[in-house]
Amino acid sequence: MNEMKPQKRETLLTYPVKEHGTFLATRVKGADARRALEEQLTAAAPVALLTIDFGGVEAMTNSFVDEFLGKFYLLLAAGDVSADGVRLVGLDEETREGVTVCLERRKQVAVDGDTHELLGDASILAGTYEEARRLGDFRAAELAEALGISLPNANNRLKRLVEAGALYRERSAGPERGGKEFTYRLATAGDGRGGM
Repeated sequence: MNEMKPQKRETLLTYPVKEHGTFLATRVKGADARRALEEQLTAAAPVALLTIDFGGVEAMTNSFVDEFLGKFYLLLAAGDVSADGVRLVGLDEETREGVTVCLERRKQVAVDGDTHELLGDASILAGTYEEARRLGDFRAAELAEALGISLPNANNRLKRLVEAGALYRERSAGPERGGKEFTYRLATAGDGRGGM
């Protein structure tokens, strides 16, 4: 007789930024939008994939974007808010530029869910992310080999992509020599293998 294991429920959460208006300005409004996002994320936990939808937003000031998105990514990296994966959708040319400038200034990265590209401070990480997309499920050593870089370098890059919600990691069966080992995949819901 086979025992059935309970299925892990994957919660998907979409946060429509347009609820705060089509022209978004000021740090106060950015902070209000971020707090609302944090509350929804906490209420829906655990969240497999958070989609921040900018559809319908026509313009945002740098102060709004920094207070809303820049500080949200700081909280995500610190572990103060949690989602296995985060992607941004609905960005037009103007809003995409504002998001990119904010992320570059803060040395952060985010995933554009429409184009599957990294936004922000992604010069080194773009190639790493593309290789991760190609590999699917992988370990750090496999990525290091594919990119021709050292294992510590691969681990540093993977850490940044996990903190940004671009990749999901889970502990795998430990190596025989001891220590921790992780399996990485694109941070998406669905079949559990990733692939935005």
